[in-house]
Amino acid sequence: MHILRFLLVTTTLALFGCPTPVPGDTAQQPPSPDVLVDDAGDVDDDAGATPDDAGATPTDAGPTLTDAGSTPTDAGTGGTLAERHPGDVGLASHPSVLFFDDFENGWGRWDAPQADTAHLFVEDDASRAASGDAYLRSTVTRQQLQETQYISSQTSVRHARVDEAYYRFYARFETVAPNPHHWVRFAAGDETYNSSGLANTVPPGDRGFWFDFDVNTNNLFNFYVYWHAMRSGRCNDGSTVEGCDGDQGNTYHYGNVFRPADQQPFERGAWFCIEIRAKANTVGDDDGALEYWIDDVPVGAYGPGYPVGTWLRDQFHEGGCDFFACDDPTPFSGFNFRTSDDVKLQRLVLDAYYERGSSENRRTQMENNGLVVDDAYTIFYDDVVVATERIGCRR
Repeated sequence: MHILRFLLVTTTLALFGCPTPVPGDTAQQPPSPDVLVDDAGDVDDDAGATPDDAGATPTDAGPTLTDAGSTPTDAGTGGTLAERHPGDVGLASHPSVLFFDDFENGWGRWDAPQADTAHLFVEDDASRAASGDAYLRSTVTRQQLQETQYISSQTSVRHARVDEAYYRFYARFETVAPNPHHWVRFAAGDETYNSSGLANTVPPGDRGFWFDFDVNTNNLFNFYVYWHAMRSGRCNDGSTVEGCDGDQGNTYHYGNVFRPADQQPFERGAWFCIEIRAKANTVGDDDGALEYWIDDVPVGAYGPGYPVGTWLRDQFHEGGCDFFACDDPTPFSGFNFRTSDDVKLQRLVLDAYYERGSSENRRTQMENNGLVVDDAYTIFYDDVVVATERIGCRR
């Protein structure tokens, strides 16, 4: 079931679901939109899946960033901010830094919340922190989800509005448990736009766009993107034309999926460093870009001319796909995120968002793979930085 995942100032929500695609010809229907299996073997609970009639499993192979014609963003002749500020000492006062929180001083730097909640806790334990003594813990339990269908364990901050931003944070998935339905969100908008997280919608190009950095049951990451030129899951070609090839019979727009083909799953119970770059397009051009690094190693990059891949419905398959409906791979065009210069990157939301149904589905998958699954879904965060240039991992 789909919900309106708005930007919240509280940590728990329970909203009504959005309608799912109307059932039609089962030969051209994806699995139930509430329980979809994506090309990495994960349950994907937002619609826009690959159709059942596609006829094959997509290839896991794909080009590396170099093969795709992409070069990871250059940190410049001076190196990354972290290289210039060993141990992050003095990093918070650098003019390129828009936000910094290592949680050593407790709450107070985020817009919300301002204190511990039922799901978020700033804790002091040097043996568990990524650095220093403190870190942020997010915990949602299976029991809490049995009582409340939707839980958003989130903290958010609005930073200075910019056309390009880098976001670095450390994360540690402490328990063997279902990963969030959606995870960290990055939002752009005009001065008054606050609708990031609204499911099954196409945001106006002159108002805003957003994307999530999500993780599936196989512990692999993907971008999940909403923008005015996004594709629908209704037709094989991403259009909404009635009678199209693969017509699902109903128009829906859920986040478009970009999952790098060449990545390794993260290790549970261990800290790792994530850095994400988002660049808004020049109005009228498709030069917007997204990319990310894990522990300073480039993993995924999407921009004008890279990588090479194939669109099918609302997912870009890096390296191509093997469904009969797939076209030959071509270079990605880049993102046309906005139609107005008033739309700028402006908000970071650490949001471990869980839905009862998808969490139970993921739990079943994990148990079927022989895992003993914990009832506490815990993620740690530390050393969060937003800047206008490459940050890099702590040195």
